[in-house]
Amino acid sequence: MYKKNLLLIFLLFFFTKNNYGQEIDSRKHINHIHKTYEKELSLNKEQSKKIKQILLQYNPEIKKLIDTKATRVEINKLVKLESLEIFKTLSREQFTEYKKLKKVLETNKRYRK
Repeated sequence: MYKKNLLLIFLLFFFTKNNYGQEIDSRKHINHIHKTYEKELSLNKEQSKKIKQILLQYNPEIKKLIDTKATRVEINKLVKLESLEIFKTLSREQFTEYKKLKKVLETNKRYRK
């Protein structure tokens, strides 16, 4: 069951990946990502609210850095700060699942080498 859900999510984002770079900070995209996290991570109301606030705070800043061709250090720093805030919000098990989902859902937030 879990594998089917993950495969479905992967396929959904595989087909929409081309537009991802343009809409990382759009309200619609953030809502979609939030709803997916909410469902897959079984977030309670408080966690859900905090995760949405974090996404709304960091996504526009990360998009801005990506668009301005900022250094990888600057982008990685912001992505790490976002992950740290999410880590503080989720349980250990939820955070482990979050990291797996993030790789599929938010490809622009990968660490740059």
